[in-house]
Amino acid sequence: MNYLPILIDIRNQDVLVVGEGHLAARKARGALRAGAKVTFLGTIDSPALDAIVGDANCRHLDENFTAGHLRGMRLVFAATEDETLAKTVSRAAREAGIPVNVADRTALCSFIMPATVTRGPIVVAVSSGGDAPILTRSLRARLETMLPASLGTLAGFVAERRQQVMNALPDFDSRRRFWDRFMDGPIPEQITAGDLTGAERLFETTVAEISSPGGNLAGTVALIGCGPGDPDMLTFKALRLMQQADIAVIDPGVSEGIADRVRRDAEIVTVGSADTLIGLPNSIVTRMADWIEDGKSVVRLGHGNFPASDQGLREAAALSEVNIRAIIVDGVTSNR
Repeated sequence: MNYLPILIDIRNQDVLVVGEGHLAARKARGALRAGAKVTFLGTIDSPALDAIVGDANCRHLDENFTAGHLRGMRLVFAATEDETLAKTVSRAAREAGIPVNVADRTALCSFIMPATVTRGPIVVAVSSGGDAPILTRSLRARLETMLPASLGTLAGFVAERRQQVMNALPDFDSRRRFWDRFMDGPIPEQITAGDLTGAERLFETTVAEISSPGGNLAGTVALIGCGPGDPDMLTFKALRLMQQADIAVIDPGVSEGIADRVRRDAEIVTVGSADTLIGLPNSIVTRMADWIEDGKSVVRLGHGNFPASDQGLREAAALSEVNIRAIIVDGVTSNR
């Protein structure tokens, strides 16, 4: 990774755009949408630029660039076919310690702009580090078709209720588990369908239950088959559960590539011989039952189609005997 992905707050900050044409208009438009105060330096030579300089938060200067134009600027964009001008702006901005982006010239940039998909406050960014912009645009187009328009509404729903959940669940891990299960539950589907009243009613009921005396966010366990060991052959369901896990119980035969797909800050526990966990005296099922009682999300990873194996069936039956119903995720057993 050659660049650190970050999001910068430029609301009410001064941003300089130097250049011409539709590319300069696009850079200025993006900064304006992010709440910046834009100074456009150059000749208005397109309808797009004409519309930009008509914005109340955009100032137009029909002047040649000098280092003095950088005074007070938070960011600088150079969008010009003039190679000399592009290099001049880049050098001056770098000397002034101001981040600069030069369109289509990665070597002159101190930061680059990813392709983005926006749904309200949700921003998904895709970048190739400037090496493969065609691939980046293709991925963005695919994401546009995958992300529903209602995602922004869902984000707003969550944002308005974060404090309510913090009050009900003071513990960070409990809140994370709550929101993980929220996303997999019926409320997002209700919001997508436009039933905000029903979503609100169900949300209030759920929060009331976990806030009541003795209320608890129940743990879960998933028995996951990891197939032949290729992480690209994991099912979407398996990946989703692995990313939500607090604890991952993993057979030694599971590949490192598979294990790397588990949530980064999850606890990793390796299975030993005779149904024991390495370094722990209790059986696999006993420990998983304890974790679930504590409200943890547990994934049990095994090679091949683990849930259908003798060991997987034995563990599912043992969990059932203590009234724990495991989520079963079969593994892909052939790469053909």
